[in-house]
Amino acid sequence: MKLTIHQDEQIKETEIVINCSYVDNRLEKLSNYIRQYTFSLECESDNKIYQIPLEEIFYAETVDGKTFLYTKEHTYLCRQSLTTLEDRLKHMTFVRISKSCILNISHLKCVAPFVNHRLKAELTNGEQLIISRNYIDALKAQLRK
Repeated sequence: MKLTIHQDEQIKETEIVINCSYVDNRLEKLSNYIRQYTFSLECESDNKIYQIPLEEIFYAETVDGKTFLYTKEHTYLCRQSLTTLEDRLKHMTFVRISKSCILNISHLKCVAPFVNHRLKAELTNGEQLIISRNYIDALKAQLRK
């Protein structure tokens, strides 16, 4: 694979073009990873509205009927349901890991066995999440992509 970056101050909008003879799993994963940099989610914190870029979101979780987005340093309230977020993010680097949590695998450091046939996920910021056994196959499939 060859990578070329052309920098020109006259260009007003960054455009990424991939030329290939065949789209394999690695290229699909790369394009999904790049694509997430064009999205952001509207959230609230301290009565202010924020646009949070997807790449900054570690995970989304529903607690007491409210959906929260977690970044490295902040927690934001999101007005969308977890199911709606999952549908919007299914072609990105996000995967459901439990009934109440969606994980951005870009921030996944490692997984380890945990009690009751579950897994424990360690994130790059040191946080740990539990992966329910019903969602382990989905996580493995996302990691293989």
